[in-house]
Amino acid sequence: MVIGTSRRAFLAGVAALLAAPRLASAAMATRVVTLEWTATEIALSLGLRPVGVAELDAYRNWVAVENEGLAAAVDVGRRQQPSMEAIRKLSPDLILSSRFRHQALREKLAALAPTELLDDQPADGDMLAAVYAGVRQAGKALGREDAAAALLSGFDERVAALKDKVRAGNAGRKLVVAQPLPGTPRLRVFSSNAAIAQLLDRIGFPPGLSLPPQPFGFTAIDLEGLAALDGETILVLLSDSVPQELAESALWPMLPVVAAGKVITAGAANWPFGSVAALTRMMDTIAGKLA
Repeated sequence: MVIGTSRRAFLAGVAALLAAPRLASAAMATRVVTLEWTATEIALSLGLRPVGVAELDAYRNWVAVENEGLAAAVDVGRRQQPSMEAIRKLSPDLILSSRFRHQALREKLAALAPTELLDDQPADGDMLAAVYAGVRQAGKALGREDAAAALLSGFDERVAALKDKVRAGNAGRKLVVAQPLPGTPRLRVFSSNAAIAQLLDRIGFPPGLSLPPQPFGFTAIDLEGLAALDGETILVLLSDSVPQELAESALWPMLPVVAAGKVITAGAANWPFGSVAALTRMMDTIAGKLA
């Protein structure tokens, strides 16, 4: 009776093990598919060239971090609904993506290759802490923990250097960073828990608008909402120019921040939802505009 029970328990355990999703290995991965742009950026920053990338061309346009490392990459479909067949054909030894975007697909992905989903939407809403955690998590999954530690150390050094530079002449200038929304006179304004807002505050540019933490680090506001910005606050638009939808509004020139000439454009080639490299580029660009 005991033997029979043990045998059944053993077979049940084997069956459960075979049915469970395969977990990411700590061995150094060489054939990696990335299904979220942050995962793509981190992999490239750690010296790995993904064999497959979701929405490859859009990554090159929007994130544009180390695009040269993607010359041989294959597009595997949309980020939200990647092609399982395209992934399978690449025979990856690791799939790296986002828990928020792909938790529902985890078992299907894990049936193709060991899968690591970065925890990019932390329960406490701290998006900057999630950047650090994501690099460490990816470094461990890719077998590149030393490279991840070096990447974060270099990031901290750059933040410290920018803080010294800002302290020399620009400290205390209040900023609001916003991303125009196409086709509408509204802006995606980054709140206090956004990674870029925290970084700018850390180097000496406090927030010019009191916004409570938001689930994704931003909230959308209209032109009337911008009226809350005084003439001392600087509005940083992540665009190449002031969008037509804003410039042609009768309210736009009447806003205190506009009338005071405190609107600057930092360029559309800045991805505020990225990791270390994308955020460093944003900080450098904004600090340079204000030098």
